[in-house]
Amino acid sequence: MGVGALGSAIAEQLARAGIGHLRLVDRDVVEWSNLQRQTLYTEADAESALPKAIAAAARLRAITSDVVIEPHIAEITAANVAEFIAGADVVLDGGDTFALRHLVNEACCQARIPWIYAACVGAYALCLPIVPGVTPCLRCLQDELPDPGDGPTCDTAGIIAPAVQIAASWAVAETLKMVVGATTAQRSQLWVSDLWANTFQRLDVSSARRSDCLACGSQPTYPALSANAEQAVVLCGRDSVQVRVGRNLDISALVTAFGSAVLTHNAYLLRWHDGDVQATAFRDGRILVHGLGDPVRARGFVDRWLG
Repeated sequence: MGVGALGSAIAEQLARAGIGHLRLVDRDVVEWSNLQRQTLYTEADAESALPKAIAAAARLRAITSDVVIEPHIAEITAANVAEFIAGADVVLDGGDTFALRHLVNEACCQARIPWIYAACVGAYALCLPIVPGVTPCLRCLQDELPDPGDGPTCDTAGIIAPAVQIAASWAVAETLKMVVGATTAQRSQLWVSDLWANTFQRLDVSSARRSDCLACGSQPTYPALSANAEQAVVLCGRDSVQVRVGRNLDISALVTAFGSAVLTHNAYLLRWHDGDVQATAFRDGRILVHGLGDPVRARGFVDRWLG
């Protein structure tokens, strides 16, 4: 689910390991700024603005012809996530937002499919295997989604490629154990590493499993799957897209987080830039992305900055 930095590294390791069938789902295109950490892609991919799913599939097919590669250029939503995970032995997290991870978590809990939660930002990497009915799920550990901008993202905090590879390697190792049935070798701990601080932790989260969890408990309601999809609307004649993030924004906090990218701000809005693209964030959770007339690319831009 997502073939950016983490997802593309995971996909390459799985393909080289001989996993028979890989389904790749991603809504974004390859950008020049991706190449520092997204090792499957090339300058030609960025120059052509190829969809990541397509570029990844082409590269993986060049690496091995024995693996079936199934690319999908799509945004993962409550309406389609069940279709994308159908028939999977394991679902892997290559996303970059908690909204997507909670959606995948609930879909996998509902379908009883194991999945691997993984993430990386800065020099920080983490990974947790989740087996519905056996381990705590993501909602057991995080009952409320963080507000946009509360946590660092690759665009606000940067990321080094070794952190990506560590998180990917942990995720792939657990996947290989699952697909060959090595249940006694599977781990249930949350692994966390900060390469810059030279720290590594193994956290036992087994006691976090909750019988009243809304995703994996005895009476699940699946709030992420039931929520209305975030809307993106193309603004006529302006080459701009309005994206709603679904909650109010703390403008002052975003000004601090975005640093030198900020162009202007006041009590009501923040305007910042990323290359030739500018965006304006309002307190009520609306983002106007200027210079991208495509809703999918506009959503990707907002997620990269707000997480």
